[in-house]
Amino acid sequence: MLHIQLDRSNPHHPYYLQILEQIRDRILSGELTPQMRLTPTRQLALELNVSRQTVVNAYEELCAQGYCISRVGHGTVVVDLGKIEATTPSQKKQTLPKWLSLASSNYPRFDSAISNIEARSLISFKPSLVQTDYLPFKAMTQAFRKVMHAGATGLSEYEHSNGHPALLEAICQMVLPNRGIQTTPDRVFITNGSLHSSFLLAELLSTYADSISYGVPGYLNIPQNFINRGITGLPCSVDLEGICLTQEAKQASLHYVMPEHHFPQGITLSPERRTRLLQLAQQNDALIIEDDYDSEFYFDRHPLPALKAIDCREKVIYMGTFSKVLFNGLRVGYIVAHPTIIQALINLRWQIEGGTSLVVQLWLADLLNSGAVERHLRRMRVNHFIKRNLIADYLRRDFPDW
Repeated sequence: MLHIQLDRSNPHHPYYLQILEQIRDRILSGELTPQMRLTPTRQLALELNVSRQTVVNAYEELCAQGYCISRVGHGTVVVDLGKIEATTPSQKKQTLPKWLSLASSNYPRFDSAISNIEARSLISFKPSLVQTDYLPFKAMTQAFRKVMHAGATGLSEYEHSNGHPALLEAICQMVLPNRGIQTTPDRVFITNGSLHSSFLLAELLSTYADSISYGVPGYLNIPQNFINRGITGLPCSVDLEGICLTQEAKQASLHYVMPEHHFPQGITLSPERRTRLLQLAQQNDALIIEDDYDSEFYFDRHPLPALKAIDCREKVIYMGTFSKVLFNGLRVGYIVAHPTIIQALINLRWQIEGGTSLVVQLWLADLLNSGAVERHLRRMRVNHFIKRNLIADYLRRDFPDW
């Protein structure tokens, strides 16, 4: 018996996803062991009073994500994931690397910034430009009016904090659960986007870390922020299973990865390499910086859980952004990390700039809570799916030998 408990009061958490997450958690915790057969789909559908297709969808996703395998005549069985070490949230060890002694407030001075001048051309090959034609402008306008209407009582705040409570709570409730992350506002820090997040982390960690691994080709602006602070960069190749750490890179203090979609190839880090990366971080007292910049967009399968979702040793610092979800100019991102790191980031940022616009935070929180962002994402998945298939058709027609 799987003993699945469905939350039927939450319309934003589909039943198939609840089934998937609960089975996945039991696999990771060791409750469901390799070669164990899952309850047949018809039987589980009857037990949960849902359609059989709902259970089928959950099982198919578990197979697609590498947790199970389905064979005709044998049902769906759990696979051996290489003995991922996992515990329940209450058993998490609140430990940090020995070199990350964050009691000191003596942060290094900034290096001079390097500006890149972008060439103009008739055709833009700049990546990650968000299509704004389908933005929910009506909902966005209503949310802004709502924020400004309440401005007399709310906009005079000048907080020394990790962000406005409304946005922090909305991220914890409406965004992170979709990536398998269960956390609290004291572990979330609002920034002005992923580059800003990486800049603050590089400034904070430069005193303690000596090297950082990263995939090449990749989004090199982020590792460059760490290199600019005197941390040695260790570039690694990327194959069909994701980043391939060299022997030297395996000993790095920091690992920068994009597990769901490595930029620009879009490769997903395999379950085996995720497991190994977490083990390396534990063995070498290292930290992983997870850049989850666009996992909201997927076509053939639901994305794998974030590394942070299976991080039982507080070794992962998670970076998210809203710039790919809504529009590039929004410049709002967030970091999820151990509370000690969050507090250090608060102290550091307060010396530099104060924080992210309160108006923007309240406006974004309203859009998240109203469901406008989720509806927009569903619409854009369909739009991007059509465009992706069109490009694929042209490539097959004009480059058949690729």
